[in-house]
Amino acid sequence: MEADRISSVAVIGTGQMGPGIALVINLAGWPVTLIGISPEETARGVQGYQAALNFLVEHEAVTPAEADLAIARLRTSMDIDDARFADLVVEAIVEHLPTKQTLFQKLDVLCPAATIIASNTSGLRISDIAALMECHPERAVTTHFWNPGHLMPLVEVIQGEKTSDETVRATSDFLKRCGKKPVIGRKDLPGQICNRLFQAVIREAIYLVQEDIATAEDVETAIKAGMGLRFPVYGPLEHLDAVGLDLAIAVQSSVLPSLCNSTEPGALLKQYVDQGKLGAKTGLGFYNWQVRSVDELRRSRDLFLVERLKEGRK
Repeated sequence: MEADRISSVAVIGTGQMGPGIALVINLAGWPVTLIGISPEETARGVQGYQAALNFLVEHEAVTPAEADLAIARLRTSMDIDDARFADLVVEAIVEHLPTKQTLFQKLDVLCPAATIIASNTSGLRISDIAALMECHPERAVTTHFWNPGHLMPLVEVIQGEKTSDETVRATSDFLKRCGKKPVIGRKDLPGQICNRLFQAVIREAIYLVQEDIATAEDVETAIKAGMGLRFPVYGPLEHLDAVGLDLAIAVQSSVLPSLCNSTEPGALLKQYVDQGKLGAKTGLGFYNWQVRSVDELRRSRDLFLVERLKEGRK
């Protein structure tokens, strides 16, 4: 299937990610059916869609006219059977393997053979999600939109054990036409690409705090004011080539032996969870969220991202 054969899309799931994914595709010019499981959930999904769109208009990332066209391209449904009319179906439901497997099994029977069936899973293997598909498992693929989906350019396209090259190519091409930056994972591993990189950073960050090497604030300042600041234009492998691979070996030989290499969650993380310190939702975690605002933190993130989005559209 070529990307230009995708003329309509269905997004299943009206929670955190589905509305933003629908918005991205609507803004790029394609009609989307957003499918929820109840009137209440569907209404909340539309509210999330509208809030994201209003944010983009408010910060001049899209024009009011573009917003009106996006809304006109959105349709809602509570009938999973409506997915059969789409050329691309994106699943964005609960991160629960049996639930996703049941849905993919049903979509495999319901949808025409040419329909691509994608999952927005953030960590499950698409090979496992598609394990019950018997008709056309070659059209199952991961499309992991990074959160928030309407602001982050990255989408991870992961090829499962039975996913065809054609499915990967068509999906990636379509995402590019939606203004996204897809990356392709040719091996279906837990955590995909970016989460594997991110978890390596998280593991060492926890270790540095756990061993009293640095405070949580200083660890995050080191990332935000150091490597994180240059990553948008200067990735780690580009850095190695720029400084010289012989120097890279010398640094790794010195540093790697002392890095945390645990295959279990960090001891400090386990301690906090055992104490009921679950982060912002309980008020305490690595930080005291009784005096900090997670909503303000997310707003700062979104304000930063929307400016990057505007720069990318110029």
